[in-house]
Order: sequence, then C-alpha cells, then structure tokens
Amino acid sequence: MIEIIYDLNVLEGSCYLEILPDTYKGKCWNTSSIFFAEDNFGYILPAIEKCYKKFDYFAFNEIEIEIWGQINKELEKMKQVLQSNPNPQSLKDTIGFLYDYSEKEFRENYDINIKQLISMMTEFKTWIEEKSSTTKFISVLGI
Repeated sequence: MIEIIYDLNVLEGSCYLEILPDTYKGKCWNTSSIFFAEDNFGYILPAIEKCYKKFDYFAFNEIEIEIWGQINKELEKMKQVLQSNPNPQSLKDTIGFLYDYSEKEFRENYDINIKQLISMMTEFKTWIEEKSSTTKFISVLGI
C-alpha cells in the first residue's frame, strides 16, 4: 500500500524514512513524525532532491521550511502529471524508483498505485503546509 504511516506501532524493521517536524535532536522514531516505507519515499524523492541538492538518503537532513515550500510545488507538478493518466512507460520521467523491481511492481497494479500515490502526495503536501506554521525545519531522517 502506498501511504504515509502515522503510528509507530505498525512499523516493522527499520526500512523507513522518518519525517520529523523539527530539527534532529538525537532521537529517532519520534511520535510527532510521519514515516514512509522505503519504496513509497522513493516515488517522491525526485521532488526533494531537485529542491534540496544536499539531500543524503542515509543521513539526517534538516531542511528549512522555505525549501519545503519549493518541494510542495514540485510534488504538485508530479501529482498533475499522474492525474493526466500518463503512459506507464514514462513514469520514470516523473516519479522515482529506488530499485529495478520497484517500477515493475508499481506497473503491475498501475491504476491502484497511481490513485494511492496521488492520495499520499496530497496528504503529504497538506501535512507540510500544516507544519510550516509551527516549525522552521522539517527533517528527513534517512535509512
């Protein structure tokens, strides 16, 4: 399922990226955070990397809220492309696939995955906007 995870209790293992509405303070798995399964984060990774050139997938990235505004604009562009019913062969031009199998699996349930990804992006954009009024940083705590 392509979704944002809000509940720490459903996490299994450690292959998640944590999105913390603050700077990193020496603690992971914060209750104020949201989480993405690795593949799900990969889909939106191009928007983050485009706006935050220093992004490191394996580090703790403290990203200023102004940059998140730019990321939100990129997510909106990605969403618009997905809503236009793109050719499955052209997905690599819009979203990210971390592994070779990721694109194949996404295309196997294309219609469902497109809908879920659009929903996840919409939800994430709303979350970013909400947090933007209460923090100066949103951190991505990598794998």
